Amino acid sequence: MLSLRIGEQRFRHTLGVEETIASLGELYLPNEVLRLRVAALLHDLTKEWTAEEQLSFCRKQNIPLSPEEIAAPKVLHAKTAAFLAERDYAALVDQEIVKAIREHTVGAPDMSVFSALLYLADYIEPTRTYPECVALRRAFYDEYSAKNKMCHLARIMARALLASIDEVKARGGVPLQESFDALTFFQKFKG
Repeated sequence: MLSLRIGEQRFRHTLGVEETIASLGELYLPNEVLRLRVAALLHDLTKEWTAEEQLSFCRKQNIPLSPEEIAAPKVLHAKTAAFLAERDYAALVDQEIVKAIREHTVGAPDMSVFSALLYLADYIEPTRTYPECVALRRAFYDEYSAKNKMCHLARIMARALLASIDEVKARGGVPLQESFDALTFFQKFKG
């Protein structure tokens, strides 16, 4: 059971991501809402593991890590959760769900709409109350236009990625190249 793998606060966050991705999915991928919900429920399976547990699991499972990822163990839960989702929930997941889980923390160049929706739902879900999250959540819903929905998603994703990059820098960290590549991808999107 999912609630046995994560604590109460993380479980509330996960349910917030599930609620948010269902809402986003109705706007962008209405035929994929169930699969989006699965991705949301599994995205943080290993978030509460320590850095040592994350690194050890990656070594044991031969999950490749860049030196930048090793230096930023906070992001490793995306890779370890994707691995567990594929291994332990094989009846529920497919490669697109696994890919979205893997990309939900730092992004990736050429992210699919499916992956972008998980990234965004994780960022703007209702239990997140810090100012940039609240502002971005409001901007997403206030500025949404069905006519220009893909451009809107790209603008909001660029803003979320930039805020995440700035947050990592403010904490004295070094953002991963994948985040910059994803930011460039969404900034160049013309619809």
